[in-house]
Order: sequence, then structure tokens, then C-alpha cells
Amino acid sequence: MKKFLLVLALCTSANAQPIALLPFDHILRYDELTKLLHVWADARPNLMQIESIGTTPEGRPIWFVTLTNKTTGAALEKPALVIDGNMHATEWSGGVAPLHFIWKLLKDYGSDERVTRLLDTRTIYVLPRMTPDGVEATLVQGRFIRSVNRPYPNGPLQPGIYSRDIDGDGRAVFMRYRDPNGPWKQYPGDPRLMVPRAPDETGGDYWRVLPEGTIADYNGTTIADVPPREPLDFGANFPGDQGTAPVSKTAGPYPTSEPEVAAYVAAIARRPNIVAHVTCHTFGGLILTPPVNVGEQVPATDRHAYETLAAKGAALTGYRAMSYLDLRSEGRETFIPSAFGWLYNRRGIYSFITEFWNPLRAAGISTENTTESAWLFGFHSVEDEMKLLRWSDKELHGDGFVPWHPFNHPQLGPVEIGGFDLVRYWYNIPFDRLEKEIAPHTEWLIYLGLATPRISIRSLSAEKVGESLWRVRLVVENSGWLPTNGSQQAVDQQNVGNVTAELTLPSGARLVEGDASRSLGQLDGRSGQRSTATWWGYTPGTPDRAVADWIIAAPAGAVVSVKASHERAGSARSEVVLR
Repeated sequence: MKKFLLVLALCTSANAQPIALLPFDHILRYDELTKLLHVWADARPNLMQIESIGTTPEGRPIWFVTLTNKTTGAALEKPALVIDGNMHATEWSGGVAPLHFIWKLLKDYGSDERVTRLLDTRTIYVLPRMTPDGVEATLVQGRFIRSVNRPYPNGPLQPGIYSRDIDGDGRAVFMRYRDPNGPWKQYPGDPRLMVPRAPDETGGDYWRVLPEGTIADYNGTTIADVPPREPLDFGANFPGDQGTAPVSKTAGPYPTSEPEVAAYVAAIARRPNIVAHVTCHTFGGLILTPPVNVGEQVPATDRHAYETLAAKGAALTGYRAMSYLDLRSEGRETFIPSAFGWLYNRRGIYSFITEFWNPLRAAGISTENTTESAWLFGFHSVEDEMKLLRWSDKELHGDGFVPWHPFNHPQLGPVEIGGFDLVRYWYNIPFDRLEKEIAPHTEWLIYLGLATPRISIRSLSAEKVGESLWRVRLVVENSGWLPTNGSQQAVDQQNVGNVTAELTLPSGARLVEGDASRSLGQLDGRSGQRSTATWWGYTPGTPDRAVADWIIAAPAGAVVSVKASHERAGSARSEVVLR
């Protein structure tokens, strides 16, 4: 406690400059984001470093942040957690969460014990906005874009309907117009809602419903439902074993074909100290873990660790923890490429997806015995939609649903534009509750960072065993919760080496017995200790500890140094005087 109070006093003095506030009343445009990140880095140069890991096709630097206390060690010599946001362009709230995490760490370092301990002993990497071009396009155009506003594949527009804002209100919603053979009708309980015609229904007032937009090569009669013009999904563009899966329409021509993804993958590959990863998305109110596809394996030890870590996130946020595979309601047997395929399956990095915000839950809609995914495919009642509409009317002052209003469409003639605003209030958290929604997640990220392994030196001693001969003994332990390898998958994929102990002798000393560099294997953390109510719920002994002995010849008074290290669990140094 005295040590922490001393650190607190020093940090309070060093961090006298206040941290600029993170706004929660709007989504930062790129230039505003750039300025804020640099202001933060200038205010806390001892804690934060910002760099560009690449440039987008539209010329925007891709900012990457490193957070750690530089005075307690280099970033690469500490176990690390990496966070990213805005892998998907329209999911703006997913980009606010990483910024809130940075802001919290900078603001509370020196006054919050857990934050201070995290930055003193671990490294945090943050990619706040993976797709700067895509986010900027959605903020300007108000329409849905998956990851980036680049056509794929290139070529002329196919005949059909394309979403865009045509009435100039900054939102791309829906259009409706009357058609005697239309598949939709107005709901008698509230004519704002459109509901399907019954299978045997005829003789009513029926409508067509389209996305708000324009029609390419309209022939005056037929309207094609064309594939998305910009289907690229950065999550599907990560490397990974796709086996015999069919070519994905969203993954791009080849893994890392997109420069933003290539830059991020390279940045992660250059940082072997990364143990865990969280990517921030919307929506669903979920914390997702592997597997994604049928047949993908998660070793038992990793599965238990995932369950514990995700359960803590769920307890803090109120979200539901589950595997991505369990979320899938349609086409579970098909293959979906994902960032998990590289980060966890190949690199052995514990990877999580957080899906912020659940408008269904906010509106009082239950997804018990089903999933949010099934609801999105339309398997729900009109009563659920009425709840959403009433929630918008009451809680959002009607802003979640654009009232239907007449518009003279350049191709279709008289139509009505309106409907649920899916971009602002489904994919994103209303601004008046944005900070409250994401703040608990920041607490989980702190917890997750502190759960990583950490190499510590328990003791270093020297015992005289002869004339100018000394036995030097190093006791190393893992003081973290996870094992030094992080995941078993990392071992299975041969992505991690062992803990090593390195002896450095002064001038005039020589090594008599033992190798100067010793391999100590992997060290367990505390993650296997679950219960003492059973023989099989705990691990006895000291699997978190290892010993290295050397015999050296050196004069009394010489100083011997050692370094214990592991690429994922960090490094620790010590020295002993031969007395």
C-alpha cells in the first residue's frame, strides 16, 4: 500500500496536465479523431505513443496506439492486450468503445490502483478505427456500408436497386409504394408498420417496400435485388484456413488484400507479446468467442478460460456470452471466414467479439429460447415491432422511426420514404446513453488485461560452494492468471517458445556448470484452479514456478545479472552481489 501511495504521488505530479474529454454527443469525424489522439499522446508521453501503421486508399493514416508506463519497461517486454474498433463502418459505437478505454487509462493512471497496475505491468495496443475511409463515408452519406466504400468486384453497376439518401435528410431508410400485387400491407394496429400479406389474402391495399435509393438501368417494370455493391467485410479478409469452403463474396480476392487489414495483421505479427484481443462491434448485447464454424476445435483448457473471461464480461455489461457458432441461426453448416480464424485458430491469441447495444432488450423484447440472429432474419412477431415503435416514440421522441412522407421518385414517381432508422438506432447506441453503455466494457478490458500471464522473479540468490565458486539460483514464477503460453492453441500451433532464463556474468567471471541460457518450459497460471470440492478441480504443487541453477567462478563482490523472459508473458530482471 505504501508503494502504491508513493507511485500515486509521483504520478499525480507527473500527470498534472488534464486529459481532454472524449465527446459522447456525436461520432468523431476523422480529422477530429486524429487531433484528439495526438492531444492525448502529448498530454501523457510517458504512457501513450501513437503511430501510423499504414495509409488507406483515400490517403488517411491508420492510427495505432501503444499504452504502457515506459519507465517500468519496454512495451514488447510486457504481456499485451489489443483492442480494435470500426472493423465495420456503420457500427460507429464500436469505434467509441476503444477510445473510451484509452481515455479511462490516461485519465485514471495514478489514481486508480487497477489502471495503474495494468499500465505498469502490461501493454495495451489500440486500433481505434480500422476503416477510416468507410466510417467517413457512412457519416457523410448516412447509409449502410459493411466495411469500406470500395466496389468489389470492380465493374459496372448491375441493374437493380441501390441504397442511398435521396430526399436529403441524411438518412437512407426505406421506400414504399402501392401495388395491387405487393407482398406488404399496413398493420391495422399502427399503419406505420408494414407486415406481410397472409398466404391466402387478396383484395386489399398492398404495397412494395424497397430500400431508399435509385434503380440502375430501370426498365420501368422489374427491379432486381442486386448483390451489395460494396460487400467487403474486413473480418472475413483476415488470413485463415478456409479449407474446401466456397469462395466468399465478402472476403475479398485473397486474405489481406485490403490495405487496412494487411496493415493491422502486420502490426499484430510484429508484436508477439499479444495474449488477447477484443474487437468492438454493434449490435446484439453479446460477447462472442470461437468457434465460428462446425468442426473448429477449442482445446478444453482454452474453452474453460474463454468461459471464465467471457462470463466476467457478461456480468459487468449485462450482455450474453456465447460462441459465434451458437449465435448462428441460418446456414450453420456453411463456412464463414472470420478474424478468429487467424487470431485464435492460427496465432493462439484469445480473441473476443463484443457486440454492443441491444435495441430489442431496450424495447422490452425477449430473445429467450432464440437468438438475436434469428430475430434479424424475421422470425419474430409483429408485437415485437410494435414494442420497438413504442420505444422509439417514448424513449427517442420518435427519432428511431422516420415518419412516412411523400416523395416524387425520379424513376418510380410518387412514393413514400420512411421506416425504422436502422443505422442510427439499431447499429448504434443513442448518444444520451452511449457512455453508460460502454463504460462497463472498459472495466472488463482492464480485468482482461490483468488476467494475462506475467513473468516475475521470486528470488535470486548466490551461495558460496568453494574457493571463488558460487551456486547462483534463480526462482521464476508466473504471477498472472493465464499460463505463460496464454492459450493451449498457441502451443499446438507452435506459436510460442518456452520461458528462458539468461545469466550475464561480469568481467573476470566464468561459467563452470550449466548453460548461460536455460529453457524452463511453460509456467501455469491460476486458471486451472477451479474447485477444492473435487479431486479434479485443482492442480496441486507449484506448476507456476521454475528454478534455474548455475555454478560460476567469480571473485567476491562481483555482480551477476539474470533475465527471465517469455514472448507472451513478459520479462523480469534482477542481479545479485556475490558475498
